[in-house]
Amino acid sequence: MKPDILHEEIGLKVKEIDRADIIVGIPSYNNEKTIENVVRTVGKGLSTYYPNLKAVIVDSDGGSKDKTCEIFLKTPVPDGIEKIVTQYKGVPGKGSAFRTIFEIGERLGIKMCLVLDADSRSITPEWIKALANPIYLHNYGVVTPYYLRDKHDATITNSLVYPLTQALYGLRIRQPIGGDFGLTGGLITVLNHQRLWEYDTDVARFGIDIWLTTTAITEGFRVCQASLGAKVHDAKDPGSDLSPMFKQVVGTLFSLMKKYKVRWKLVKASKEVRIMGKFHFVELEEVKVALPELIAKFKQGKTQYRKVWKNILSNKNYRDVIKLAYLGVEDFNFPADLWAKIVYDYAVGYCFDGDKDEILMSLIPLYYGRTAAFVIESRAVSEELADAVVEGVAGIFERMKPYLLRKWSKAERQADKERLG
Repeated sequence: MKPDILHEEIGLKVKEIDRADIIVGIPSYNNEKTIENVVRTVGKGLSTYYPNLKAVIVDSDGGSKDKTCEIFLKTPVPDGIEKIVTQYKGVPGKGSAFRTIFEIGERLGIKMCLVLDADSRSITPEWIKALANPIYLHNYGVVTPYYLRDKHDATITNSLVYPLTQALYGLRIRQPIGGDFGLTGGLITVLNHQRLWEYDTDVARFGIDIWLTTTAITEGFRVCQASLGAKVHDAKDPGSDLSPMFKQVVGTLFSLMKKYKVRWKLVKASKEVRIMGKFHFVELEEVKVALPELIAKFKQGKTQYRKVWKNILSNKNYRDVIKLAYLGVEDFNFPADLWAKIVYDYAVGYCFDGDKDEILMSLIPLYYGRTAAFVIESRAVSEELADAVVEGVAGIFERMKPYLLRKWSKAERQADKERLG
């Protein structure tokens, strides 16, 4: 029997509301500076574009120490829109917040669910329409965001998650972990009843976004992208400590490769995913990058993880990486084709070898190295041209998929041989 993940008073509140057409969930944690604008904007969007739909806004909070929940409750919304604020149960993390939103949505029998980042400073009422209309009018199962970001923002997405997702599953979903999604009620039910909620802590944390996107793709839900303009939020320097997020996102992505191997092995080429709405370029806030620090962290990885690199990487890839570690800042480079092969080496190593935590930790310095190279490559170009570089990297991942297939098949044969003795 599935445990009751809602607090008793929230369960009673949901029973009182009885039913709803659309729920907007906001996972929050110490977002007192941005939560009011997000709630006001959501309320305006719902009343403007869906005045005849019963709507509920849910703040699924992770135990904020500031006034996030208080501000959420005090922020006025148009008449007829309900608000619920709750501290979710379970492992602290974004995924646990999503799970509570999904549970409330399923109990209310909703047709649509939107989830929006609580730290967004660029959200507009039109985002509500952009994320909901493809479901409401065109029967899409999931809507992922499509927005312009500073070229140094979302480096985990740009360097690894987007290229690998495209190569594996054959869909060019530009922001598979963008944070702002639209989902049909049917997908909510599928996600809410997955057994992994009880044991997969990566999905309960930052792994939730890529798990959501990948599950939707592989379970056959129609996917489109919504043009949302700019993404302005509390971005981080890619040289800062992103290791928890990196490990949870990439660990989930690699784990899903093993689960859905029958699906991605059959994919030969990628295709465009429809973008709903007009895309327009806007002024962006610059994300500052400490380039020497990125390169230094890559070089530190050589000292700390040299044995792991040698074990995971092919002999040639290992030799090439070690050579790069001796380059200075002025002539540093990290070729995209080498990076793609490294990611494939690591995907196989993670799924078939030993200490998963150590494997992921040893990949982080390599990620810093490739990120540093991207900063250098895109130094003199605009966001639009930098995005073309990202697309090129995704194309390299796709073209090099046969390398992954060979390594994966070899690892499977070895695993079968060891199992049979």
